[in-house]
Formats: sequence, C-alpha cells, structure tokens
Amino acid sequence: MVRLVALLAATAALGACTAPPEPPRGSPGPRLDPQAIAYDNLDFNLSRPEVFDNTCETLPPNLQSLLGLQKKPTTGVAGGCNAQEEWGSLSITLFSPGATRKSKAQHFVDVWNGDRGAGHYFQRWILLDRYYATTVISGEVNERCTITVDTGSDRPFQVDASMDLNESIALRQQDVDQPIDRAMRDFCPKAKEAAEKVLPLIDENGGSRAS
Repeated sequence: MVRLVALLAATAALGACTAPPEPPRGSPGPRLDPQAIAYDNLDFNLSRPEVFDNTCETLPPNLQSLLGLQKKPTTGVAGGCNAQEEWGSLSITLFSPGATRKSKAQHFVDVWNGDRGAGHYFQRWILLDRYYATTVISGEVNERCTITVDTGSDRPFQVDASMDLNESIALRQQDVDQPIDRAMRDFCPKAKEAAEKVLPLIDENGGSRAS
C-alpha cells in the first residue's frame, strides 16, 4: 500500500495557488514555518555553495565516532561518503541532478513535489527548524530510506540508509515484501540522525532560506 504523507488533497490545492509563509532570506538561516510543508510553490534558492564536495574529506574528521559507526566511512568511486555496517549501509552524498544537460537537471523542487519519484512512502518536513527536507522509502522490498535536504544550493544534501545488500537480494529472490514500518524503524532514524548531526558542522548558520 502506497502511503503519501505530505499533503491532503485540499491542502495541496490551496498550496498551489496561495503565497507560502516563507521568511526573508538572511544569515543565519531563519526558522521556517512548519505550515510551509503544505505548499508546492516555495521559493527555493539555488545560489548558495554546496555544503561539501561529495567526499569524506570535507565532512567532519570524527564522522565515525560522531555517528557511532563500526567502520570508517570511505569515499565511493562515484562520490559520496559511504559506510558499510552490520545492519546495512549509510551514504552521505550530494543529490544527483539526474542529467548532464543543465536544461534537464533536477533540483530539490523536483524532490519536494514528487517529480523525482515518491517511492512507497513520501513525507515533507522541517529539519533542525531551518531546512526543508523530504523522506522517501523506496526499493523493491522497501530497503532504502532517503532523506534529502534543501541547503539552498544547486545540489541538495542527501543521506541514504539501506538494508544489508545480501538480505535485500534474498528477500527479492523470495518475493517477500517488507513492511514500510521496518524502514521507518530501522533505517530512517539512522539517516535522520546523520543529517541532524552533520549539517550543523558543515553548514554553520545555514538553512534553506540562508543568504
């Protein structure tokens, strides 16, 4: 069963035609109105610098202890900072625009409005009072929880927490669905914790409406 938690239909219709309650841009990034999650037409900024260079080198040097990881994270071949744990994997990355052509590139607005794919569960929310964020649970057996955070740059901040690869392969072969509740319990809290702990250290005074 697909659960779309972001908006009720009536609220979505309202958000499409009225001005959202957004504060002026400033430094430090201002607090966001929780009611803003009901709006599709937010004024997303794309002009701020990316919060890190998509490698482990520009994340906090104590990342392993900060997140309680058993193994030291490493930079992946395609970028991102990845850790393989007994429970699965954690990846901290910059959002991929999905295209090399600038005119075809996707941004946070596409995630916010579900155009990037809403998976089997989708939710809009406010992270640390200052960032617009989404949670998506996806995969054939609901094995992945992805939190995408609008940092006001071209490429948003993103954290993936995923089921152990061997387990997910076995479940697909057995044609066994996993309840969304498992991802909500086992993977989304890990992704949320990483975002909450890392972002303040790499984006001081930042936020979706930071100037």
